[in-house]
Amino acid sequence: MPPVVSKPRILVVEDEAIVARDIQMQLVELGYEAVGHAARGDDAIALAMALRPHLVLMDIQLAGEMDGITAAHTMRTQLGLPVVFLTAFAADDTLERAKLTEPYGYILKPFSERELRTVLTMALYKHQVEAQLQENTFQLQTLSRRVLEAQETERRRVAHELHDELGQALTAIKINLQTRGRFHGAATDSLDADNIRILDDALQQVRRLALALRPSMLDDLGLGPALRWLAEQTATRSGFEVTLNIPVLEPRLPSEMETACFRIVQEALTNITRHAGAKHVTIDLRREDATMLLSVVDDGCGFDLAAVRARAVQGASMGVLGMQERAMLVGGQLDIASSPGQGCQLRVRCALRRQGDAP
Repeated sequence: MPPVVSKPRILVVEDEAIVARDIQMQLVELGYEAVGHAARGDDAIALAMALRPHLVLMDIQLAGEMDGITAAHTMRTQLGLPVVFLTAFAADDTLERAKLTEPYGYILKPFSERELRTVLTMALYKHQVEAQLQENTFQLQTLSRRVLEAQETERRRVAHELHDELGQALTAIKINLQTRGRFHGAATDSLDADNIRILDDALQQVRRLALALRPSMLDDLGLGPALRWLAEQTATRSGFEVTLNIPVLEPRLPSEMETACFRIVQEALTNITRHAGAKHVTIDLRREDATMLLSVVDDGCGFDLAAVRARAVQGASMGVLGMQERAMLVGGQLDIASSPGQGCQLRVRCALRRQGDAP
């Protein structure tokens, strides 16, 4: 069954009842939904708050003390609704006042059905683009803020690791070296052995820090081996089974694409571990013509994707936004399909380029 496409809902504000009825009929014929009619500015604001239309057709001259320009200003500032003005007057002072409300169109009466369709189509499109731009801007600001917070958190963690682990190890070696001169024979051999043991522990700690920051095999061996290592490490800690379908990609992907895919899978596995309760995870990496396809599928509890996206936009959860941002930075597209009780499917599609190719 094809998806049901909702009709744009339009509120008509016109103090002439016959004219308002005619406009509503034209809207229906043009494929819109006329959700209501008001003759006064205050009534129009109340209806707009209750009905939340996609657009308001606003006559400038209205019954009552509030004219259409004042009503439009309230709708624009408080409700964020796009307004198209209807008027039989084209006085310069009226136009100047109307422009201050940032209208999405201006139609002089009488107007044709074609004129109405054109203005409404452009107004709705402009509002949709502006709304998407505003949402993207907010997401970018939120993501940038959280990236800075994550950087500071990671720096604090590394600083603590260096101070608590490596700092103590180096201090112990220094003390051993300072006291070594007071001992001879077997005692110095014991101190040397102790220093070697401490150095071995310090080297292991350095390796753990380096792997946490960036696995060397991603640079040395490529995306496939790095994903295998990541999957095995995560599965061992989390207890779920992982199926890997990862062929050898020759030539290798560009470095920035390998990094983006690795981090996306890393975030996906982290989310599965924390929230999904999954028993099985499948990771696929394959090439289709000039496209790379990466997917992570789990059989966990799933989630309400719309609710997660809403929380992400508000800054409460950055996992989804972070993965989307990484995919976009390498010219890719990330799609997520999930619902409660149905697991989750995460897919990344990216145009495949060879090393050295221009983006």
